[in-house]
Amino acid sequence: MSPVLRVVTFNMLFAGHADAGLGPGDRWDGQMAFLRSLQPDVLALQECVFFELLGRRRLHRAVTELGLAQGFLAEANATTTGHRFHSAILLSDRVRVAAEDADRTRYHHVMGWASLLLPGTGGLLEIRNLHLDPFDPRNRAREIAPLEVLAAPGRLSLIVGDINTIGTAFPEPDWSKLPPHLLNGHLRLPGQEEVSDRDAVELLTRAGFIDTSGWVGQQATPTAAFGDGDVPRRQDLILASPALAPALVDYQVHMVPVDKGLSDHAAVSADLDLGLLPQAA
Repeated sequence: MSPVLRVVTFNMLFAGHADAGLGPGDRWDGQMAFLRSLQPDVLALQECVFFELLGRRRLHRAVTELGLAQGFLAEANATTTGHRFHSAILLSDRVRVAAEDADRTRYHHVMGWASLLLPGTGGLLEIRNLHLDPFDPRNRAREIAPLEVLAAPGRLSLIVGDINTIGTAFPEPDWSKLPPHLLNGHLRLPGQEEVSDRDAVELLTRAGFIDTSGWVGQQATPTAAFGDGDVPRRQDLILASPALAPALVDYQVHMVPVDKGLSDHAAVSADLDLGLLPQAA
C-alpha cells in the first residue's frame, strides 16, 4: 500500500445547489466528478448546507458518489440570514478513526475535528476543518487560539479549510476594488494601516504551523474570490505542524471548480508521504 496520504480542502458554495442550497443541484454532479478525480484520503468540505436534513442524506450521498468510506458532519450555527454552513470530513477506506466531533461554541460557523489513525505508522493525525468568521478579524484570531497547541513537538496535525483571511506571503491585494461595506472583514481595525488582517494565520505561523503552499512556491496563487468586483486571494489553506511537515511531498491548487463554474473556490490538495515520518522509520 502506498504510504502517500492525500488531503483535500474544498468550499462547495451552497453544497453545489442553486438558490442558497434550496434549489437544483446544478453544480453537484460536476463537483462530485472533480473530487473523485483527486482520489482524496481525507476530504475537508465547507458550506455543506442542508447536509443535516433527511438523516444527513447529502452527506451520505457525497460519501457514496465519491467512493469514500465514511463521513462526519459538523453542524454549524445559524447565521443572521438563517444559513447553516456545515462542514464535513470524509475519509477513504485507508484511514481509521480514533475520535471525531465538532465545536460550534466558540466558532462563527463550526469547527469539525477528527483524530485519525495513520495507515502503516501507528501514528495519530489530528485534523481541524475550519470555516472562520468572514466578517470579524478579531473573532478569527479568537477562533484559532485553542489550536496553537497542535503545533507542539511530536504532534502530527493539520489545520485546513476556508480561513477567510489571506495566507502568509500572499501579495497585498488592491482592496480599492471592494465597496466600503465589504472592507471591514478583510482589513485591520480603523487607526491601523489599511492592509489585510492576517492575524489568525500569523498567530498559527508563530506557533509553528507551516503553510504547505510554500513547499512549491505557490504562496501567491489565489484560491477564492474570483467573482466580478471581488479581490482574488488565497484563503483556502492547509497548515501542517512542524512534526508533520517533513512528510509533505506535493501541494496543488486545482482551478477546475472555478474554471467550470462549480464554485467560487478552487480546491487545494497536499500529499503526505507517511514513510518520511520519523516514527515510520
